[in-house]
Amino acid sequence: MSDNDLPTALGNLALETAAEADSHTPANPTVPYYSPNIQQAFGSETQPSPLPEAGQAYADIGYAFDEAKYLARSEARLRAGGLPTELPPGWPQALEGPLVWTSSDFPDEDVYIYHLTDQDKAEINDALAHFKTLNKTGRHVNKESFPLPTLGEKLLRIKDDVYEGRGFAVLRGLDVDAYGKVDLVTVYLGLTSYVAEVRGKQNQQGEMLIHVVNTSETIQHENATTNMPYHTDLVCDVVATLTKSCGASGGTPALASVFTVYNELAATRPDLIHVLAEPNWPFDTYHRDPPFYYRALLYHLSNGRIALQFSRRTLVGHAATSPDPTGAARSPGIPGLTEAQAEALDALHAIGLKHEVKVPMQRGDIRFVNNLALMHRRDKYEDGGDDDDVGDGDGGGRRHLMRLWLHNPEACWPLPPALKLAWERVFADQEREERWELLVVEEGTGRLCVKRIWKEGDDDDGEGQEGLCSGENLEPACAAAHPVTACD
Repeated sequence: MSDNDLPTALGNLALETAAEADSHTPANPTVPYYSPNIQQAFGSETQPSPLPEAGQAYADIGYAFDEAKYLARSEARLRAGGLPTELPPGWPQALEGPLVWTSSDFPDEDVYIYHLTDQDKAEINDALAHFKTLNKTGRHVNKESFPLPTLGEKLLRIKDDVYEGRGFAVLRGLDVDAYGKVDLVTVYLGLTSYVAEVRGKQNQQGEMLIHVVNTSETIQHENATTNMPYHTDLVCDVVATLTKSCGASGGTPALASVFTVYNELAATRPDLIHVLAEPNWPFDTYHRDPPFYYRALLYHLSNGRIALQFSRRTLVGHAATSPDPTGAARSPGIPGLTEAQAEALDALHAIGLKHEVKVPMQRGDIRFVNNLALMHRRDKYEDGGDDDDVGDGDGGGRRHLMRLWLHNPEACWPLPPALKLAWERVFADQEREERWELLVVEEGTGRLCVKRIWKEGDDDDGEGQEGLCSGENLEPACAAAHPVTACD
């Protein structure tokens, strides 16, 4: 999911994570998906693709995984025959290394969890105090401005685990109650900057921090009844999430290795590797110009690795969060998926389920996921009633995650041209402003609102960032809140 912009003034919806590309912007085909500088730099790659012929038939596939349809489709295609029996030229017969894993490889969660010590916590507080002396807003946090003499070395090892090891890690033990709202965001940025320092814009408005939380009865029902299918975020090297609250029940995240999924497909269904690698998958931009774009899902990189980038929602639609005024799950008139593509998309989910590792959340967890090498999903979940503040309480309240899209230019794997364009749009587009906002509860109504804390050109006055959170220093509440992202 890249950027999903909601047409109502609510906080970020929780079809969690992955932001699937700009899926909640009100219908306005004149809004460019690529800024002028991106169009100039990438030329024809940003221009509209031909629309399909009227009446063309597409596969019957929805957002939620339907095992019966998947098995029937697979049987029909195998019975029809004529499928490739060899991998694309030059692609590996089997991948090796620490990213080839399955659930049984993690009997002990301490393999991937880093527990903060008292010394670590003291260093975090010292770094926060130091940063406040710089009279800068949190958007300027980096390794130099947030010094962590010994914890920093642990975080750099996490970076190595994410980019060169198993592909994920959890930092556990941060006391979210020890900090005010803005200070908590500053600490979050300081810690994550040691893994990847460049932060991406997660929607058309330039939102840098996405709040994953239920904001309507419709979304709450969807998340309580639907297990999220496997996907990746669109787009970033690393997805980082800070768990401010776990909610009442459910919602356990799961991860699956793309390398393991690839190996199984390469051994059993090489034809689906061909399908996933073809640059003809139609990604919905949700009423922008161009209305959709084509690219592959699976890439063989110049370093011999495999990378996967896809959003199920932008490929098949999702009625519960559709921005279309008619309620259509997918923008009308753009291509759907072929039978081969539908089978391949479901195969990613089905094989991912076989090998997934569940990573239970605790309040204060910061989770890092290699977004090129792992898919992620989560179980359905329920909130347990309203809190007087968003995300307070370990159980019985609203589930609330804060998400960042991160890029480390030195550690990032070599990107193919199609992904370079996507990364440029998220991490290097200077024509969209940078927005930093908090999620708060409006007094009297209990509605969730977003309030601006920093913007480009802002500087603190030396009185401490928490002052930015006081009433008149923030933009007005719900009535003035702008459209924000919903996650897949």
